[in-house]
Amino acid sequence: MISFSWNNVVFDMTDIGGGLLDDEIPNHAHAKSSYELHFITGGHGELIADSKKFELENGDFFITGPGVYHSQKSDPSDPLKDVFFMLQAVKTNKANDVASAFLSESFYYSKGFNTAPALELLREYKTKAPDYQSAVIGTAMVILTNVTRLFLPESFVASNPFDSLDDRRFVIIEQAFLYTDNLTLTELSGRLGLCDRQTQRLLKKYYGKSFREKKKERSQTCEAD
Repeated sequence: MISFSWNNVVFDMTDIGGGLLDDEIPNHAHAKSSYELHFITGGHGELIADSKKFELENGDFFITGPGVYHSQKSDPSDPLKDVFFMLQAVKTNKANDVASAFLSESFYYSKGFNTAPALELLREYKTKAPDYQSAVIGTAMVILTNVTRLFLPESFVASNPFDSLDDRRFVIIEQAFLYTDNLTLTELSGRLGLCDRQTQRLLKKYYGKSFREKKKERSQTCEAD
């Protein structure tokens, strides 16, 4: 089992497989918080899911989430080839907007999906080259992002996890020291919306220096230039 975090959700990858599908998969449903991602890489067949029938062919993709009954069978004259992997969402309380969108999809079907990443994931898992787990995780995260983009509305705007208040203050500090001559602690504090003592603590956090030490460093850098 391989565990990883994507958009603040911790997943266990409990199964990875694929190849020629020459046996019928009987009607079944997955457990709570389980998501199986299927990628058809060749052949023809049939999927019955969510009370609907789908004719499967190369490039088709579908998710079967918790409680969705589904069955699958191949065309005997042209059996299906596929890649699949199963995810168990084990920690979801901090899921961001993107992850929440994925978790809310109990069933999704799409045609013309790029199956190359799924084939690469299966290859890495089967060959088990050095550090294959990292390659599998990285590829799985790319797949999850590409899949979720399929059903996000065009108007969707995700919150930027890098645009925190401290990040914005860091940019203000950098620009202030870079572009403001004779910068004072009080002036910098005003730009940050902090008192002088809070600004000093922030400078210690980012640079390990006081305002005076940071300003001296900047002066020395300018003289060297």
